Amino acid sequence: MRPRLGDEGGQSLVELLVVTVILATVVGGLTTLFAAGINADADQNRRFQAQQDARLALDEMRREIHAACTVSNPATYNTWESSVTFYMATDSCVSGSHSVTYCVVSLANPVRYALFRNVGTACGATNQKLADYLVAQNVFAYLPPNSHLATATAVGQGTSSSYIVTQDGSNTLPRLHVDLTINQNSRRHDAYRLYDDIAFRNGPRACSTGVASC
Repeated sequence: MRPRLGDEGGQSLVELLVVTVILATVVGGLTTLFAAGINADADQNRRFQAQQDARLALDEMRREIHAACTVSNPATYNTWESSVTFYMATDSCVSGSHSVTYCVVSLANPVRYALFRNVGTACGATNQKLADYLVAQNVFAYLPPNSHLATATAVGQGTSSSYIVTQDGSNTLPRLHVDLTINQNSRRHDAYRLYDDIAFRNGPRACSTGVASC
């Protein structure tokens, strides 16, 4: 018995190296797995926050459009724009102290667009930011009263009668088409789109002069 016990030795250096490599591989895999889970959770939270901000921004814009009469440039209708100014009934539907402007501004780091709001006729990146990570800058298209789009895809395509028919006898209120697409990262399947045609409830149902916009 004593000679057998005396012959027993410890682990060899090769065996220790093999165990160390296996342990490092397992720990490294677990660390990568946990890091991926943490990053995925953080990315999901950022996407949710960006989408939530866009929903709240559209709700706020909807309330102010409902209270407004028209936009500052109604003659530029059915054309995509990056900025829009609302005139309110409290200002007799002209520029005044209650005018509100929404604009989409290009930002860097990373390159993206953001939606801003300002009380007044000017708007920029120094004003109140409502939504971030928009994929396009031109998101507004004004549609005049007493008009309808010729086709479902004609929005923003211009004032030609092949795209929008004006003075059609429909007595529709003027409205603003808003199209917000949010994508917090570059993956296409993560894009989140909000769009709506919002009526100016204090606006005219037809232009008294017979022109397309008023």
